[in-house]
Amino acid sequence: MFSNKDIEQYYDVSATHYNKVWNLKKSRSLHYGYWDATTKHFHDAMMNINKILSTKASITNTHHVLDAGCGIGGSALWLAKNIGCKVTGISLSAKQVATANQLALYEQVQHIAHFEQQDFTNTTFADASFDIIWAIESVCHAPQKAAFISEAYRLLKPGGKLIIADFFKKDQLTLKDAQLIKRWAEGWAIDDFDTKENFHETLIQKGFHNIDVADATTNIKPSAKRLYWAYFPGVIGGWLYRITHKKVTTFGKKNIDTAYLQYTSLQKHLWTYQIFCGTKQ
Repeated sequence: MFSNKDIEQYYDVSATHYNKVWNLKKSRSLHYGYWDATTKHFHDAMMNINKILSTKASITNTHHVLDAGCGIGGSALWLAKNIGCKVTGISLSAKQVATANQLALYEQVQHIAHFEQQDFTNTTFADASFDIIWAIESVCHAPQKAAFISEAYRLLKPGGKLIIADFFKKDQLTLKDAQLIKRWAEGWAIDDFDTKENFHETLIQKGFHNIDVADATTNIKPSAKRLYWAYFPGVIGGWLYRITHKKVTTFGKKNIDTAYLQYTSLQKHLWTYQIFCGTKQ
């Protein structure tokens, strides 16, 4: 099982890869992006997923949003700038938190956007602190997804909404296919992906209702393909780097392979990308 320190190390080590492949300086986002008729470029898709999720959750400038697994603050900063709501972002990575707070100052939204180093399954926030809990491609890292859902329920005000976008493996995979998914997951410091069906049932068990589920697999596929094509020059560069840097971390070695694994497993229909929105009773 990956520890919080492992996950923190993964993101700190892979920051170089994100900067090179994911246009991190412009998008400030580590997620896949949402492609539809309104998007023409990669950056458009990265911003578009913020629009899609904020609309689904009906976020307004009166809300306080918790961005659970905020990365370097891309979505939180977008929400603060474009909607004007108060946002608190949390990450396991101290480096990400420091960068996000610097970006909030740069964007002059530090009065409504703040970032802290916390575990989203066990935060220090009081009960009913937030109107919205937002998570893009971060819940997959929770060893026990139910622990995240329980904490989200505790933190939400009555009538508050949980909005997430994430990867979900297909149910009842063959051993060979399950091993392929496992290799991808471990390269990203993920113990395992949940299934859509199990996640939906856990939301109900923990008290969420009016649960809307939207399949966005087709919408994120161009991003998955972009990552796949980055694999080929990356694997050569990674090989050369390992020769000259003997102390390269395990995550540094495996992260390049995940670019190949995530797309080949997608092509085999072994996983889907789902957007969940549920309301606290």
